[in-house]
Amino acid sequence: MTRRRTFSDIAFAADTDNPDLPVEWAKDVAVQVLEWTWQAFDQLRVKHFQGVDFSQPLDQLERDLTRHHYVDLQIVFHTATEGFCSLFPEREWDEMESRSTSQAKPPAYDFAFVHIEHRRWAWPIEAKVVKTPKTLGKYVNEIHTKFMGGVAAPLVGEAGMIAYLLSGSAEKFLENLEKPLATALEVITEFSSRPHRTSTHPRPTAPTLRLHHMVMACH
Repeated sequence: MTRRRTFSDIAFAADTDNPDLPVEWAKDVAVQVLEWTWQAFDQLRVKHFQGVDFSQPLDQLERDLTRHHYVDLQIVFHTATEGFCSLFPEREWDEMESRSTSQAKPPAYDFAFVHIEHRRWAWPIEAKVVKTPKTLGKYVNEIHTKFMGGVAAPLVGEAGMIAYLLSGSAEKFLENLEKPLATALEVITEFSSRPHRTSTHPRPTAPTLRLHHMVMACH
C-alpha cells in the first residue's frame, strides 16, 4: 500500500521547503527544551519519589514514569513561558514524516517540542527504563532503530534520550554507553554538572544528529 499525502503535508507544505531551517531551529532551542526536561524530572523526583522502592517489580514503569514526567514538564513549561512561546511540549507526538503506509500507525515520541507555526518540525525525546549501568540493550536498540536510521528526528539534527536509571552510577552508565555506540560522548557546557552527554551520528537519509543522553537516577 502506498503513502498518500497527509493533512500536515498540505497545510504545512512550506515546512520542508528549506531543509536547513528545521535543523537551525532545533539547534537554537536545544538548551532550553533540555533544561525544561531536566527541571521537570527534578520536580517529579522531589515531590513523588519518596517511599517508592524502584528495586521491586513495578508494572508499566516506563510508561508510568514518562506520563508523570510529562505532567511536570507541562508545569515547568507554563510557569516559564506563561503560555507564550514559539513551541509547545507534546506527548506521544506522531512522526508523520516517517509513516510507512497510509494505514500503518506512524512512530511516536515519548515527548516532543513542536514549533507552533511549523508543526512538522518536532524536537523529539525518547525515554527508557534502565535497571543498571550494564543493562543497555533496550536503550541502545532504540537509538539504532529509530534515530540512526532517520525514523526519528527526520527533519532536525537534535534529539534526546532519557535513561531512567533504577540502580548504580549514572557516570558508569555513560562510560559503558560509549562502546555500543562506537563513539565518544561529549560534555556540553550548559549541562556539565549533570549526567548529560552527547553523541554525534551521521545519517544517510536525514540530517546529522546530535543526540543528548540524560541519565535520570530514580534511586
